[in-house]
Amino acid sequence: MNLRKLSALALAAMVGVGLAAATPLAAQAQEDVIIMLGGPSSDPFWGAVQQGFDQATKDYGVKTQWTAPADFNDIVPVYTKMFEAAIARKPAAIAVGNFFPEPTEPLIKQAAAEGIPVIIINSGGFKYQELGAIGFIGEDSYQMGYQGGKVAVGKGVKNGLCINQIAANPVLEQRCQGYIDAVTEAGGKAKMVILASEDIGNSQKVQAAVSAMLMQDQTIDGIVTLGVAVGVDALESVKQVRATGRAVDLGTMDLGNAVLEAVAAGEMSFASDQQPFLQGYYGVMIPLMYNKYKMAPSGVISVGPYMVTQENAAAVLEVNKSIPGSRGAN
Repeated sequence: MNLRKLSALALAAMVGVGLAAATPLAAQAQEDVIIMLGGPSSDPFWGAVQQGFDQATKDYGVKTQWTAPADFNDIVPVYTKMFEAAIARKPAAIAVGNFFPEPTEPLIKQAAAEGIPVIIINSGGFKYQELGAIGFIGEDSYQMGYQGGKVAVGKGVKNGLCINQIAANPVLEQRCQGYIDAVTEAGGKAKMVILASEDIGNSQKVQAAVSAMLMQDQTIDGIVTLGVAVGVDALESVKQVRATGRAVDLGTMDLGNAVLEAVAAGEMSFASDQQPFLQGYYGVMIPLMYNKYKMAPSGVISVGPYMVTQENAAAVLEVNKSIPGSRGAN
């Protein structure tokens, strides 16, 4: 074998080695997709978030993926695994709710350390800088409850009940605390009670649970729920109690046609809105702006509370009917 042939073989071998070495590096390259981890599709609230997400995807012409668990069963481990899988794909960005800080916050830090921009949506993002995220889009949870409590106090509530359907989520506890503080500051009393998360979506179980709460304490004259589905179910129980002549105020967090119709009719006193459409929309727009222009908000983007009462409910309902789902699930 002459020197020329040896050189050719050596070159081929070097190229082969180079290609083999390049393959893992290519596999590690970031995927050109923005992944948003949403809540269960069985929860009406998330329909509006997804609509905002879809609209931003269309407006900006970017590649995105919406990922969400089917229901609330085993929600903490399921959501954690979804987040781990998203990080493993090394996407262009991840939008994620910090619903369960213990398993979620280490993953936010991990994604940021791996160079994946993370935007926190909806829950638990007020310390986003500490976690390495580029921003937070969501509600002021305490004010969501506090402003609702102020409306309830104006309706005469002296003994309130805040029904929390996801005990593992500190954001919902903050909502309840805001409601409790508003009522107690006015000289009344209030407390938080837990509704089993697996019962969400089962109207009969929710209605039975709310009816039992009202029966156990005949002095309860105010209820606030923390989601549309529970709020609509609770209304049926409250109506039965009202039929006996007992006055019970009812308010809720988040919107939907049934809630807006009830508020407009005076059957509910308020709906404390965190504008989920904006959370979904900004959850695409901000990572896109960050990746393309290296721009990010200088602070928290608060999209709630926006209070809906009987005075403005009809106008908000008209928007939701003309652009279905934009102001909450139908």
